[in-house]
Amino acid sequence: MKKKIVYALLVLIVFISVVFLVLKNGILISHIQFSFLNLEQLYIKLDKKLIVRAKNITFNEDNNASIQDDKNVNSDFASKELLNITKNLKYLYTFVEEIDIQNFNIKDNHMRILFKNDEFFVDNDLLFLKLALHREGKEINADIKNLLLKDYNLSIDGNLSINAKSEFYNFKGQANS
Repeated sequence: MKKKIVYALLVLIVFISVVFLVLKNGILISHIQFSFLNLEQLYIKLDKKLIVRAKNITFNEDNNASIQDDKNVNSDFASKELLNITKNLKYLYTFVEEIDIQNFNIKDNHMRILFKNDEFFVDNDLLFLKLALHREGKEINADIKNLLLKDYNLSIDGNLSINAKSEFYNFKGQANS
């Protein structure tokens, strides 16, 4: 029994070491396609933090999923997407050095995503977001340079403070419509 556990741990350590060495040197995938995913020009490297670059990432629509083209659904999707981005900023800032995805497609929603040098940029059919991130202790401060909710023609700018430990969010800014 001990030999099986030691063998399993040894295999796991070797596997993790190989993955680490491959990511440390960087890996380039020119094209790969699955039934649910299509990747073009994907580059992943682990430096101090993770670097991800891609020309095109497409998640193919599930055949069983039904999508309504109702305007309220799109508006709700924009609000949910913005909330999801805000909640995940702390992870992005902690683990990622650079993300550059020129074309990110999910269910006919096309996005351009860029995170580099503490600047974060997202542009799609529903919203445009450009902000600068700064870390101060356990807080992440986001200087929102421009947030445009396209469905509402609503422009927002200001500062967002995120306490990563308590998950407390504080926004000070202004909105124009």
